[in-house]
Amino acid sequence: MFVNFLMATNVFDMPTSMFCRYLEFFNIERATPMQTWDQGTRRIYEKMAEPFMDKIYLNRPVRKVYREPSGLIVEDQDGNTEKFDDVIFACNANQTLMILDQPSFLERYILSSIRYESELHNHTVIHSDASILPNNDTKPLTTRSNYIEQYGARPDNYEITYIMHNQQPWASHSDKPCLVTYNATSKIDEDRIVKKWWFQHIVHDVKHLVFLVPLFGFIQGRKHTWHCGAHTLINSQETCFVTGLAAARQIGAEYPFQDAEARKWFNFYGRMLYGWRFTKARATPLPKQTSTAT
Repeated sequence: MFVNFLMATNVFDMPTSMFCRYLEFFNIERATPMQTWDQGTRRIYEKMAEPFMDKIYLNRPVRKVYREPSGLIVEDQDGNTEKFDDVIFACNANQTLMILDQPSFLERYILSSIRYESELHNHTVIHSDASILPNNDTKPLTTRSNYIEQYGARPDNYEITYIMHNQQPWASHSDKPCLVTYNATSKIDEDRIVKKWWFQHIVHDVKHLVFLVPLFGFIQGRKHTWHCGAHTLINSQETCFVTGLAAARQIGAEYPFQDAEARKWFNFYGRMLYGWRFTKARATPLPKQTSTAT
């Protein structure tokens, strides 16, 4: 269940307190209602980035970040450089360590201590091959949001298939199944594969949650360098997203959403990340609307 919730590995290294905390959020006897975004999370980023789309550079890998007294110099893979006031690292800890020139002793210790699983749950396949589901695949395709199958000797060896058209209403209009399989061991029809990815997955052990996460507060903002992502808090899509918003808030951006419950949790996680230095999100008044009586 927790492999599914967190897409985590080495689940038996995780502290019991984390399991208990998740059980406060999820009702395991029935499906917990969830909100989804039309056309997926891409729509969030497109909407938020509308005012500065011309300043976003894609397919431009960063080679090095140099910190100088007057600012930060970012060098891309072609050797081109640009100067910035602040840099937010929204990548894995080991990638940050490779990019950051002359990290401090504490930065090097924290970033090199983050563990990533090197064997399991690193591969994902987007496809429409329903044959990897149970034989009575009609029922799972309409009633379940995921299907998990354990294999091998390790108790946390799982193949996980998310039935996306049951999780995301906008995907239900497709004329074929929309499936995402992690750590695939079943044979998937190559003609039905949309895309494959490989990625690193963080290990949430006691050292990471109890010791390393609080230490990030001592390097956040030092020399105008900020960090966000699963390794700065815990691994889930929502909290990773929040860590990015929190970093942006610390350098002056406003919290972009109106929902009071979301704002409350944003401030909660922000305090976990930055302590008393965190700049809380404020309730912003909605624009006044005028109406004309006829």
